[in-house]
Amino acid sequence: MIKPLALAISVAGALLSAQAQAYDYGQHANTTLEKLINDYPGRYRGTANFAGAADWMQSQMGTAYSISRQDFTWNNSSRASQNVVAYAAGTKPQYVVIGAHFDTYFGRPALQGLDDNGSGASVLTEVAKNLGGLQLENGLQIVGFGAEEEGLRGSRAFVDSLSASQRANMLAMINLDSLITGDMMYAHAGQNSTANPALASLREHTFQIAKELNIPLFTNPGLDPQYPQGTGCCSDGEAFEPLNIPILYVEATNWELGDLDGYTQTDNPKIPGGSTWHDPNEDNKAVLTDAFGQARIEQRLRDYSRLLSRLVLELTNADLMASTASGGAVARNMQDNLQRQHQAMVRLHDRRWLTLQAASREVGSFDGEIGVDGEYNPDSGFDSAPNPEARRLGLHALGDYQLTSSLNIGASLSYLNGRDKLEHRGKLDSDTWQAAVYALLNDGGPSWLAGDLSVGRTRFESKRNLVIQASGGPILLDQQLSGETDALALGARVLGGYDFDFGALKSGPFAGLDYSHYRIDKFHEKQNLRTALEYEEQSFDSLEASLGWRVRGAVALPYGLSLLPYGDIAWVKELADGRLDDLQLSARADGQARTARLGSVDKSFGRAQIGSQLAITPELGVYAEVNSRLGHAEGSQTGYSLGVQWMF
Repeated sequence: MIKPLALAISVAGALLSAQAQAYDYGQHANTTLEKLINDYPGRYRGTANFAGAADWMQSQMGTAYSISRQDFTWNNSSRASQNVVAYAAGTKPQYVVIGAHFDTYFGRPALQGLDDNGSGASVLTEVAKNLGGLQLENGLQIVGFGAEEEGLRGSRAFVDSLSASQRANMLAMINLDSLITGDMMYAHAGQNSTANPALASLREHTFQIAKELNIPLFTNPGLDPQYPQGTGCCSDGEAFEPLNIPILYVEATNWELGDLDGYTQTDNPKIPGGSTWHDPNEDNKAVLTDAFGQARIEQRLRDYSRLLSRLVLELTNADLMASTASGGAVARNMQDNLQRQHQAMVRLHDRRWLTLQAASREVGSFDGEIGVDGEYNPDSGFDSAPNPEARRLGLHALGDYQLTSSLNIGASLSYLNGRDKLEHRGKLDSDTWQAAVYALLNDGGPSWLAGDLSVGRTRFESKRNLVIQASGGPILLDQQLSGETDALALGARVLGGYDFDFGALKSGPFAGLDYSHYRIDKFHEKQNLRTALEYEEQSFDSLEASLGWRVRGAVALPYGLSLLPYGDIAWVKELADGRLDDLQLSARADGQARTARLGSVDKSFGRAQIGSQLAITPELGVYAEVNSRLGHAEGSQTGYSLGVQWMF
């Protein structure tokens, strides 16, 4: 009992740990903030609390970044401080900078600096954590600035350290400062946008997201001529304005009070003078909670995290990268779906050939059947990797003519309705018609040869749910996208073998070639979302060589029943594409083609099936079957089939 009990405790502990690490918007920021204000007040240059705050900022950014410290000096090197710099590379050299200072006003050791700027610094760490580990197209640089309160020293040192290529590749800068005391939430463009209005694009992008998220957001109304409408200033973003890139100043204040310059933050009577900046007696949790309530702090941390996480997600194109990967999974499932449909037709003909070999026919006779069947593929099977859960319902009709004593020719028509479950409750629906002609050459002896030619047409409807979440954090994006397209399949197969006679059983080797050509038409998703994709035409070939062993039998049962058990196992070698390795998908956001990796095709694996047909009457039969892949890199794709046949 000790080992099972220990295992149970270990599993329970892991689950509790995973739950403890999960967080909602604002929670990680609040954790950062509480430690900054309570353990590290007076966090300015040369103090142990600044060093401790720098360590805390670094630890709160997560493990998905390359993190370094940037030392800098000023005043003839008599004064020194540090920036905390985290970087995640993208697939392109371009990158986005988001920053906030975490120091407090110099020389005031009791200053908690909750608003200025524990609030901005804490949201900075949450944005870093929220996006940690996501695949980025544009890189992300996250900077906790030191010595902002002494003349923007940290941000100026950071900009001065940039190489020519780093300056050229910087796309935008977002600055967070003082997010709690102010009556309203603001986003401003840089002063550089007055001469170049195109640089206000980042502000407009932010307002679009705020509107979608229902977050009330404002910008400087321009009541003071020194501060033009829609622009901000007076924080670390200023150091970046000469780079001629879009700047976004994010703050909370009230530009309609006092001198109309944004320095009067609130008209709350519990805040004497209307601002808390730099005052140890006001910029602390007790005063701000008394004035605004704990809900204000939680709301601002939550809403700024929602807004900025989404903004950075889009600026880095992490949403488009995730959408491309998600769209690639849909494309791969379409390709797999077509191959499973082909296998359904293969098994239909295989069962018919077994029936023909088990009974004698008169030359010139015509027989056939109509049937209904279903197949279920669970999301796990006999070996490793799980596959999407899928189900299929089918109708078929077939008939064949005994042309000579050894040659039977026939044709089949089948309809399949399928549904594959995709990730995050998405689905892929399909309606397929398949027509085929087939032949069996067997004179009742041990050798046999069979083949078929087929054509199929499929209508696909895809519904994918794009869910982006990193590190157990909040869901950054949850969107539903759908599309429709058609697909064509052509096939040709030849199969032959030799059955040894073991009384009631016949068993022997077989070999075959199975060629299929597939084409899925180009299509686009319907929704007017930046993550909606356009799919290129998908065209590929499969040529499988198989070598295996089969067994079949015929058992007479009481009450006139007859049982035809069968089974086979084969080694399969893929000689053609088998499936596409990658696909070009274009996002509506920019029309740019990105490559979705569909995964390399397993060229060698096994395939097995076991089943039985039961003849209840000469006209009525049922069958049950299990089929699976073996040793396949993408798992077993096990299927369970059950059907009813009416013979005529």
